[in-house]
Amino acid sequence: MMRQQFTLPLLIALTLAALVATLAPGVAGSVAAAPAASQQSPSAAQASPPVNFPTVDPKYIYDQLFYMVTHFQRREAGYDNNQPVYVNGHDEFAAYWQAEMLRDLQGFGAQARHDPFKVAGWQGRPAVTDAFNVEVSVPGVTHPEQVVVIGCHYDGEASSTQSANDDGSGCAIELGVAKALATYWRANHVYPARTLRFVIYDAEEQGIFGSFHYVNQTVNGDLGNIVAMLNEEQNGIGYPLRFLGKMSNPLLSTTLMMTPLTNNQSYQNTQSFTAAQVQSVTAFRSLMQGDASASFAAFRQLGYGTLDYRNDQNQPVSQQIFTPQDVQYAPEADDNIGGSDNYPFALAGLPTATFIGNYSYYDQNPPPWSYPYDQPQDTIQLMNVFASGAETEARALDLSLALPGMLTTWALAQPAVLGFAPSDGKPLASIGDIATTRPGAPVTLDAAASFDPAQPGATLSYSWSFGDGAHATGVTTQHAWASTGDYPLTLTVSDASGSTTVTKTIHVTTSPVVITNPYQGFPQDGVPRANPAVTLPKPDHGPNSGGTPSVIPAPTQSAPPPGWLWAVVAALAIIALGAIGFGVSMARRPASGGGGAAAGPADAERQRREQAFRELLSPRAPDQRPPDGE
Repeated sequence: MMRQQFTLPLLIALTLAALVATLAPGVAGSVAAAPAASQQSPSAAQASPPVNFPTVDPKYIYDQLFYMVTHFQRREAGYDNNQPVYVNGHDEFAAYWQAEMLRDLQGFGAQARHDPFKVAGWQGRPAVTDAFNVEVSVPGVTHPEQVVVIGCHYDGEASSTQSANDDGSGCAIELGVAKALATYWRANHVYPARTLRFVIYDAEEQGIFGSFHYVNQTVNGDLGNIVAMLNEEQNGIGYPLRFLGKMSNPLLSTTLMMTPLTNNQSYQNTQSFTAAQVQSVTAFRSLMQGDASASFAAFRQLGYGTLDYRNDQNQPVSQQIFTPQDVQYAPEADDNIGGSDNYPFALAGLPTATFIGNYSYYDQNPPPWSYPYDQPQDTIQLMNVFASGAETEARALDLSLALPGMLTTWALAQPAVLGFAPSDGKPLASIGDIATTRPGAPVTLDAAASFDPAQPGATLSYSWSFGDGAHATGVTTQHAWASTGDYPLTLTVSDASGSTTVTKTIHVTTSPVVITNPYQGFPQDGVPRANPAVTLPKPDHGPNSGGTPSVIPAPTQSAPPPGWLWAVVAALAIIALGAIGFGVSMARRPASGGGGAAAGPADAERQRREQAFRELLSPRAPDQRPPDGE
């Protein structure tokens, strides 16, 4: 370690600077404890009859969103080469999300992998490292060869701060869905019937590159086994929210955007869909027509049947919500945007549903409630202002974030989508992602998500048959098919409880499916222009502004320091002036990683979870990516 000479006045001056920085509001990178596990409202606990599908906890989703976007900001894909979290929170966001997802799905064999890929970066500013998707897989018990994908993106613009609505909200909703599913599975002693993959995609803002990479490479050899893709796009500014919480403003919508079957401005290839693809998309769209009604009914059964808005006198007015009449605010429509991670899946002719709230900000004549996604002002605080007029946690925002989650869990509960089934007492066999399959090209195969529900720690054996006379053993293997054709890939997983076999048909071809990314030739600069036609609201700090205090302090805000602390600063300044001329030599010490607020007794669990998260973030060289399953 290098040594540096410090004089006493300089040392005290540095101390003063550090103290002032600590006291100053808006210090980036301050750390609070991770959100504790939340519980549903008392009314939800007393609700009857019980809902017959997994139900999300609105508070859990809000808390996760608040925590992630206030702690891991400026999430630029391709630039986080081991930078401090307050400079670029990209990798730390991914690590936290992965850890929380695995925690939520504990006991169901969930396995995580990182999927790196090259990106060019912003226009005129080349990327310095790879981007990467994060995937967490849960094996299916009856049809593990079939796959359902739930996705969103976690990166932001170059000018972004929290990227709370777009798309921190989707990442939090995925966590809420996972927690709801696992809670339901445990209570009912069931497992997913098909394999379920939770994915957060990278570099969406640069050109939807993460999901195009996923479709064209990561799962290209397995596209025929994907049953559906559910996409959690920017949410929270939708039903049952009214702009500023005012009764005079209309209810906003949360839209279900589906794979179209006729061409539009974003889809010019629907005529090339096969008959089987058209049938699958049609059946999925028909099934999803019942989603909003069932989800609205579930909210009411759980006790979320009323919400306070404000009248012209700024007084609370209770209104019925999630009524059958309000189902119109969760409409189903063709995807005509083609600007999110469902896009490559839909272009490939697969059934998709994107859940999305307000997206009118860049319109020529935007309404007043147009939320500034992709702008630096996209923060959890502004989302609360849109919901209630105040920056504090708004119940309308909680429920608006929960609605896409409930729509998702209902869809997953349907036997034709994911479905649930009891275990037969044998191990669950699972084959991981299958990349592009060309003649002579080695393909890596893994069975890491296989596990025995009755004996989670049991040692498993793995036997592979590739359908061309070749065989292998082990949890991972590589194989190259010599010629084109369809081959039955078979995996048998065994332990003392018995054995389970899963088979997938592998289509080896010299012309694999390649979905052209229309954004590829249009590099972005990462600084979308603000719309001058939109005037953003200022928070209402009045006594009737609505909302409840946020349970997690935001790192970008702090209360003014008390007077006695300024007295300490003044005293230290006097000491510094009196110490001029007295030099002291001392070794330079490494900077502390602190800056966090002291946690109260109720935050012990949060501290534990943050420590667990920090253990995932061991220092690594700038050119290294987190290993698979980290």
